[in-house]
Amino acid sequence: MKRTVYFFSLLLSFSLFGSTLANAQEYSIGQFQGSLNFSLGFPQGEFKENVDAIGFGFNFDAGYVFPRMPIVLGLTGGAATYGSRSFRVPFNAHIQTVFVEMTTSNNIAFGHAFLRFQPQNGGFRPYFEGLLGFNYLWTESEVKDERYSDRDIAGSVNLSDIAFSYGGGGGLMVRVYQGETEKPGHGIEVFVDFKLRYLYGGEAKYFTKNSIVEEAGVIKLDEKYADRSRTDMLLGMLGVSIRF
Repeated sequence: MKRTVYFFSLLLSFSLFGSTLANAQEYSIGQFQGSLNFSLGFPQGEFKENVDAIGFGFNFDAGYVFPRMPIVLGLTGGAATYGSRSFRVPFNAHIQTVFVEMTTSNNIAFGHAFLRFQPQNGGFRPYFEGLLGFNYLWTESEVKDERYSDRDIAGSVNLSDIAFSYGGGGGLMVRVYQGETEKPGHGIEVFVDFKLRYLYGGEAKYFTKNSIVEEAGVIKLDEKYADRSRTDMLLGMLGVSIRF
């Protein structure tokens, strides 16, 4: 009985393997790969000492898959907000009966070229990568109509700076779909994509949520309240990747 179960289990395994292989050969998967991810940013080192907040944002990758090689070369970019404060203030000094909502947000954007080593076949595709690019930090304030929160009245960039950045990371892509595109003979693969990246950022000047001060009823942001340090970040991302 055990031998029979073993035989049919082995037969089923070979059948599933053969079916997977046949499906993989049925369609010609293209050499382009892209992903869109939700990201969490964790400041590190000196940056963490000043910011002490988790950033929330998004990230995208776009890469070229080298034929018959475990290499993907591409560009990646994203942005995150690592702190914000909102105030209900009078419209101006002469109109004290109409109020607006003023929000100041601190943000960081990432732009990098990446070189990734990744197997090109199989349902599970672990990878690791190196990155080279920049971090862009900026603080902006905007005023919105109190009745219609989606209506902007005015806005300004209070401070911005840019810093060289490099790092590395790794992740795992798990295939959840494989099929044919509208073009006969050409296939598409869809993956759940999880990755971690550590980015070493150079020095930059930036505001934090504690940089906003109120003096004599006036809300102020001045460069004398800004911090300056390295801008290292640990990024955790979860999203969807497509190869076509």
